[in-house]
Amino acid sequence: MKKRNFVTVVLLALAIAGFISVDAKATFTVATFSDPSGDSNSPLFEVDFAAMTLNGGWADAETGLLLNVPYSANSFTNAWFEMTEVAIINTFGDTGGGEIKFYADGDSTTPLLDITFGSGYVSRFNFGADEMFVANNVIFTGSEIGGVLSAEEFSFAFANLAKLTGSDDWSDGFTATAAFTSSAIPEPATIALLSIGFLSLIRRKR
Repeated sequence: MKKRNFVTVVLLALAIAGFISVDAKATFTVATFSDPSGDSNSPLFEVDFAAMTLNGGWADAETGLLLNVPYSANSFTNAWFEMTEVAIINTFGDTGGGEIKFYADGDSTTPLLDITFGSGYVSRFNFGADEMFVANNVIFTGSEIGGVLSAEEFSFAFANLAKLTGSDDWSDGFTATAAFTSSAIPEPATIALLSIGFLSLIRRKR
């Protein structure tokens, strides 16, 4: 590597580590996936306003879910996830808490991403501008999450909505496919660790 380029990279790494002042409060993407289902016949979520429950998941036997984890620079083909049943607590769509676990294909013991949340909101069909599920008081853990994060957020954007089986009324709820995105802010110590590892990689390449 040329000396000038090396200096530039070192300055960037030092800035990330906090030795040179930068805005350390910027959020970054933790994990995402595009909608793995082609149509409403294979939904990821069931929003039931008659039973006041929200259920979701994509079974290990299913294929097509590519989980991208920019935080760890890894991707997982045919990943899957499960979610605890979440209570819908009022007709506006506010929900209680729950847990979502993402796994690698064929694994059910070590979550790649484990999301816990204290409360949430699920939109009703044609109620508001977006059809989605979002949450509050979110915490990310899992094998792909190292260091300390803050301001964790996630959202599922619904698509391919269909009426619940046996119901002709959209107000009862719906099933939906979904895409997923999540973000967080790294704590300074986490940024520093990532920068130290980056500098070590540069030294090895030199």
